[in-house]
Order: sequence, then C-alpha cells, then structure tokens
Amino acid sequence: MSFFPILLELSGAPCLVAGGGALGLRKIKTLLDCGAAVTVAEPDPGPALEGLPVTLLRRKACPEDVEGKTLVVDATGSEEARRMLSAACRERRVPFNSACSTEDGSAVFPAVFRRGRTVLAVSTLGASPIVSTHLRDALAQQLPEGMDAILDAMAALRPRSRAEFTDQKLRSDFLHRCLGEMLALSRPLNEGELDSIIREMEEIHP
Repeated sequence: MSFFPILLELSGAPCLVAGGGALGLRKIKTLLDCGAAVTVAEPDPGPALEGLPVTLLRRKACPEDVEGKTLVVDATGSEEARRMLSAACRERRVPFNSACSTEDGSAVFPAVFRRGRTVLAVSTLGASPIVSTHLRDALAQQLPEGMDAILDAMAALRPRSRAEFTDQKLRSDFLHRCLGEMLALSRPLNEGELDSIIREMEEIHP
C-alpha cells in the first residue's frame, strides 16, 4: 500500500457509514465533527444512533449507496459487506475505509490532534492504532500554547522577508531563525527582537 497523506474539506460532503454499532458511532462522530453530511446504513439502530444528525437507512448497505459519496466507511464487521463496499467504491473511484480491516481500503483514519489551526495526524496504516495515538500525543506535547499567535506572526513575516532579503536562502534562514525563537519563547517576537535578527543577518551577509 502506498498512501498519500492529505487533509480534506468535508463540510457538507456526502459520506456513507455502513454499520451503526460502537465502532461505527466513533467513525460517524468523527465525520460529523468535520461537518460531513453523513448517511448511515444500519438495519437495527440503537438510541445513540437515533439521536445523531444523520440520514438513517434502516437496512444493510448496498452498492448503490456508494454513488455520489465523497467517502465510504465500513464498520459492519462483516467480511462480505467489506468486500462488497470496497468493490463498489473501486468501480466508482470513491475513497473507502474499513474500520475493521486494512484489506481493500483506500483511505485511512489517522490519530488526530487539533488545536486552533494546527492539525496533527499520525498513522501506522493500521499496524497499531495504539502506536499512532502514542506518537500523536507525544507530538502534541511539543506544541506551545500560543501556536495560533505564532502562526499569525509567521504568516505576516513572509512578505517582510521578501522586503528585507533579495536572496531566497536568506529569506528561508530568516524565517527559520524567527520560528526557532518563537517556539523557544512560546510567543511571537516583538519589533525589537525582529529588528535585532535582521541586523545580525545583515552583518553576516552584507
């Protein structure tokens, strides 16, 4: 398997989840949190599923349910259903995720951490969800609390780097130096600190 990591905008996107048990509910809630329009195929929905803002099909999924979907998830635990949905998705070129098996899947749900505009996603391609979660949490601990403010500052520094330095490498060095200082301080740099970095770089590279 060779997966390309990518973040997708799912607001309003039609998604199908086959199976409404405990595993299916986790997948459904993940998709709802992203704003997806979720259809669930489940012949025997429980109270937890009944209360969710989804389109409920009170039956098993069929190949036609895949039509027009942005993403399809199998959480039935049935090998027969998995193979049927996988084949239907391949035929229609719809990304397919199996919550119970990595076989036949073309999409993977990573372990995700969100804080503001920062999104960390880690996957072991189904080998060990526990390892994915451990790595995600370890990376998340390295993020400063003021990461959104640092992102704003770094975005503002891009045009300033072009104004201060004509050489592309110097621009990159300047931005990396600023980022390193901000991460160490857990905050954006003030004008005095920025001017000091620029002067130092101009002295080294007149």
